[in-house]
Parts: sequence; structure tokens; C-alpha cells
Amino acid sequence: MVIHLKAYFCRNRLKHERMMKKYLFLLLIGAASLTACGDDDDPVVPELNKLTKVSCYKDGASSPLFTADINYMNDGKISSISFHGDKEFRLFSSDNKYLMIDISTGDELGEYILSGNVITAKNVLRKNSYASNEVYVSDEYKYGYSGSNLVLTSWVARWPKEDGQGYESEDYREYDKFYWENGNVVTFSRNQDRMEYEYSTVERPENYPLRVIGSFAPVDFEAVTPLNLLYGVQNRNLPIRAYTYTIPNQSEVKAEYKYTYTTVGDYIMCMTIDENDGGTASSYKYTFEYNFAVK
Repeated sequence: MVIHLKAYFCRNRLKHERMMKKYLFLLLIGAASLTACGDDDDPVVPELNKLTKVSCYKDGASSPLFTADINYMNDGKISSISFHGDKEFRLFSSDNKYLMIDISTGDELGEYILSGNVITAKNVLRKNSYASNEVYVSDEYKYGYSGSNLVLTSWVARWPKEDGQGYESEDYREYDKFYWENGNVVTFSRNQDRMEYEYSTVERPENYPLRVIGSFAPVDFEAVTPLNLLYGVQNRNLPIRAYTYTIPNQSEVKAEYKYTYTTVGDYIMCMTIDENDGGTASSYKYTFEYNFAVK
């Protein structure tokens, strides 16, 4: 009888141990699953503040060449830009456009036309002195994209007839071309003129609006306006050098631009462009302020 009782208790103890091991295994699996789910959650990266002011100083001057103040709507979209320099204008959002108004006269100077969050056209407006100063589109630019990359600008130039009877125009269907490599615009071309860009390995902060524009002297406000963030995808990296030449004289550099940056954390606070245009040297220092946080 004692032997049978020992056998009985042994069998039950083994059965109990097997059940405990099974429960422990299931608990460990559950804990591992919870840990794995926690690892899959991406950390929340706060959005960088928006650019609210740009100032540009030429050749070490204490007074700025130009300044621009930028305001935003609650959703982070640009509501207005006030520019003060050789001319004074204000850009403001209106439906699917940004309208440009002369601050001193109130005249409408132009408009940027959007499709969604992408600028697809720009119109420059003038007054026709031969037809009672009626407003007409003197320059019409349309932007062509390959996917999200800006690759082409077409231009229609228009001017009034001196008899006041209508307008003449000329169409440049492929006025500017932009060529991309590895996420950056490496060549800007217009007719036989070229501008080549070289880049560092440093990535451009998402709130920094520097863009390769259709210009062979890329030092004015157009190069750094926050509207640039509405021309499709932006360059991946920061440029460090750009130079111009005319085909077929690729070895003869006509102008050169060198870029340096001062950063604080993820923000570019200062950029300097050193220009050498045919032996004439100039320096442009841009300062940036970022005081709008998207809620």
C-alpha cells in the first residue's frame, strides 16, 4: 500500500510540474510579445520650428541688404511674407494662390499658383501704358515635375503693342532645366549656359528652404524664401559649391559660389555665400530665425 501511495503521489507531482512549466512558458511568450510590440513603436520626433525671419548682409555691412518676415496659419501653412529691400512687397495666401502686392502703392505685382501644396505656375503682372494702364501678365512661368522633382520651367514673355491693340508674345517651352542625381539638383541649364552644384554629406534640415533656382547669381531672396518648400521635393543635402560656364567652354569658370553654414542643433542659423564673379568678389551673409512651432 505504501508503494502504491508513493507512486500515486509521484505521478501527481510530475503532472503538476508539467502544468506549471506550461503556464510559465505561456507567460513568457506573452511578455515577449508585449516587449516586441513596444519595440515596434517609432519614437515621436517633434517637428522643427518654421522659419520666421531672413536677413541678408552684403560684404560685412551692418545694415541688411534685405529682410523678410514670415507669418503662418495654425496648420503651419504660410499666411504672409513681408519683404523689405530694394523693393517692398507683401505676399499673402488667397484661395489656391499667393498674391504679391506692392506695399507702397497697393498694386498687384504677381501671383504664385498652387495645385495642392505644390507651386505649378507664376505670373508677373504689369500695367499697359498704351491701354489705360490695364493690368496684364507680362511673364508667365509654368513648372514641370517628374514625380516630385522640379525638372523644367517654361516661360511666355508678353508685351503690349504700341498702338494699344493687344499684345505680342514669345514662347520658351524649355527655358530652364534641372537635372537630379542622388536626391540633389546637380545641374541647372539655360540654352548653352550651365551651373553645376556640389554637395556635402550633411542633409538639409526639413525646415530649411534653400533651393536651386533658375538663376546664375543665386544670392537673392528667391534662393531662400520659404515658398521654395512648395516646389515639390527639396535637395537631400546642403550645397557647398556652385560654378557657371558656357558650352563648349566647360573649363572656363565664369562665376563661382561657395557655401558655409553655422548650425545650432538641427537649425541652420547662418549661411554665407562667397561669390567670385569674373574676378569680382562679394560675400552674402544670411541669418535665420525660427519662432513658429506647429501645434
